[in-house]
Amino acid sequence: MINPHTNWVFTRNVGLRSTIGVGMKKAFFVLFLLSLGLLLSSCVQPSAPEVKYVDYKLGRITSDGLEVNFNFEVNNPNPIPLDVTSYSYKVFINDKELVSADHQGFSLAAAGKTKVAIQTVVRYDQIFGAAASMLASMAKGVNTFDYRVEGSVNAGALGMTVATPLRAAGTIPIPKEIRII
Repeated sequence: MINPHTNWVFTRNVGLRSTIGVGMKKAFFVLFLLSLGLLLSSCVQPSAPEVKYVDYKLGRITSDGLEVNFNFEVNNPNPIPLDVTSYSYKVFINDKELVSADHQGFSLAAAGKTKVAIQTVVRYDQIFGAAASMLASMAKGVNTFDYRVEGSVNAGALGMTVATPLRAAGTIPIPKEIRII
């Protein structure tokens, strides 16, 4: 008995056959591919970006203070691009918070890397304290200051977000060009 709701085609070699089987095979194949893609994407989790402290560079030296650039390198270890949504940091000089900032992110190519410079101005009173204390410190031979940078880089791919710490610490020599008048 022929079902009136089924599409029927007459072919010369086979005779009367249903075309619904061809459409169902395609539908099952597409469903299989979608399921496989979903399964594979749920197994792949992007790795967090790698953040490496490179160095610091002294910039301009003025009568009020000196410019310091803390340089980092952000590396994407993944075979897919990462979207760095934001990065934030705090800079400490002699254990006192100097600056705190949040920045918009950037795109990081698959297996790519980029440099991030954190620029800040360190005033002399932040290094030594008040003017009398500053003169006393210099008389005692204090010629360095300690720094610490703490923060995080937030990145994501495939709907997942990961955070990587951003850290650096050390000592910076006070440039000899600085004169107290």
